[in-house]
Amino acid sequence: MFTGKFIDNLYYDGVNLRAKGKSGELSKVFLKQGQLDGACVIYSLMMMLIFQQKLDWDDLRQRAIYSNDDFVESIQRKFLKYGLKGGPKRGHRMLDVSKKLNDCLNQHLSEYYTCDKRTWYTVSRHELYEKIKNQLDLGKPVMLGSHGEKGPGHAVVAIGYSREHPKKLRLFCLDPSSFIPYMQLWNNVIDVDYLAEDDSLTDYDHHFEDKIIVSRILIINDPPQPVLPFDPESNAIPF
Repeated sequence: MFTGKFIDNLYYDGVNLRAKGKSGELSKVFLKQGQLDGACVIYSLMMMLIFQQKLDWDDLRQRAIYSNDDFVESIQRKFLKYGLKGGPKRGHRMLDVSKKLNDCLNQHLSEYYTCDKRTWYTVSRHELYEKIKNQLDLGKPVMLGSHGEKGPGHAVVAIGYSREHPKKLRLFCLDPSSFIPYMQLWNNVIDVDYLAEDDSLTDYDHHFEDKIIVSRILIINDPPQPVLPFDPESNAIPF
């Protein structure tokens, strides 16, 4: 029997995958490359922001000049100069995107981690996979960055996982490189080698049929809740 854990803000209306956007209304969420300017990292970021209720689908349709929202305007100016028109396909590094996103949010809500020893890595490979699982356990999506035998790096959004094999973490992903099959919530499955510690290509991308390594992630946290100076109930006057 299949058992899995999926993010909280995930809906299906029989036709489209949907999520509640910043307005609280159900919004389309999946983006396929060709609809926006930018490459896979930007598509994955926009899906993340809708899932995290920072954007609505309609916010992606217009240029920044039409927006009355400072955050939306900042996102459009930094990442979407052409809106849903299929502009330039220039790629972005996840680390740079995380920094720009924090500028837009005016808070350190975006976090980037990598186990890639070719760069300035921050965590071990096992720690990286633990962070993926922990974020999904919280009901939040995770942007995954990988590279493999068949080509350059790629980015997708993990929306769920299963642990049917003790050594593997199976991740259900939204991949902007292809359409979502009919009556399905995801269009790619990535198996990560949960116990791996080196940098060998022991993960597997089922869509591209490629041995890969998931070596970097981007997560978006919720803003901290305000802390009251006292507990109203403990200071209540008894009657």
